[in-house]
Amino acid sequence: MSNERIDLNQFEAITKGPWRAFEDVEGAWTVGNQLYDLFPDHSLTDFSGTYCVAGICVLPHGTEANAKAIAALPELIVELKDLRWKHMQVLRERKDLRDECLRLARKLDKLRTTEEE
Repeated sequence: MSNERIDLNQFEAITKGPWRAFEDVEGAWTVGNQLYDLFPDHSLTDFSGTYCVAGICVLPHGTEANAKAIAALPELIVELKDLRWKHMQVLRERKDLRDECLRLARKLDKLRTTEEE
């Protein structure tokens, strides 16, 4: 695994979530953000119940877990951004604490040297 961070800005233009995974009548999985009935009036009886998913991808049979993982992508990106922000906050606080410890250590050293004189 690389130590390089993924540039999350590249995902700014993706279809906004939430995404959902839909299983069709043949068992294939589609990931998208809305499900549309192509023929809501059932005017074409051979195609009634035919759906189009506005969105992302179609997966072959038996890929429910993959479809659900892909559908979770927008929420995962948001959570990753939040965790990165929190991580940066912790790093800043750690740096502030380190700087304060160094300041106090210098002050203590100065006090010790003045006591020895």
